[in-house]
Amino acid sequence: MTRKQMLYSAAGLIVAIIVLDGAVSLYRASDRSSGPLDLSMVSKIRVTGMASNIEISANQEAPYTAELFGERRGWGAIWHSGWFADGCPSEGSMRIDGDTLLVDVGEGSRFFDWSDCEMTLSANLRSDAAVMIDQQASRSEIRGDFSVLQIRSDAGDVRFTGHAEHLSLSGAALRARLVYDKVRQSEAIAISGKMLDATVTFLVPTPVSYAVEAVASYVDSALPNTPGAKPEILIRGEMARVRIE
Repeated sequence: MTRKQMLYSAAGLIVAIIVLDGAVSLYRASDRSSGPLDLSMVSKIRVTGMASNIEISANQEAPYTAELFGERRGWGAIWHSGWFADGCPSEGSMRIDGDTLLVDVGEGSRFFDWSDCEMTLSANLRSDAAVMIDQQASRSEIRGDFSVLQIRSDAGDVRFTGHAEHLSLSGAALRARLVYDKVRQSEAIAISGKMLDATVTFLVPTPVSYAVEAVASYVDSALPNTPGAKPEILIRGEMARVRIE
């Protein structure tokens, strides 16, 4: 083989690897880890573990159930489940203790794993339930009316639409998009962290009171700050960008 042919062969191999890597990165192997569980008697949900996607609703027209899914992505997802017994679903669990749903999404993939395990929780609760999430990283989409919404995540992305009497978000790096579709003049909203990007929207015109305690902050409010009014919004952080509308 000539030097030129060797170069062409090496280039072709590199291109083939890039194409294959792009293809397998899109490959996903999904399995149900736990559920569906009946949540008709559940009024609280507590989520722990390393990281997960979380979809929680309070829809009275849908069944009150919860399911936990594990999804492997990448090279190992193609053959991992066929060779090894410790599939992605084994990393998470759910159980009901009294009126509380306890969800543990596991510790996540090890650094040298050849596929990433991504856990997703989907749950529909009764209105005015309490939601507590404590994870290192989470991406949450929450819809409906809740009594308490408490999320602690070092790296968090939260999207909320509905109503929460008491809402508390904390972590190192947080992005929050909060939309209140109703107001009862009793709401308390607290957001804290090192780096914050938060937008709080009220679909119903209402007086609000807010305070921002930050080393560096940018606050853009379309609503006047009315001392003593509720909803009451408290923002604490080192760097904060806040929009209230």
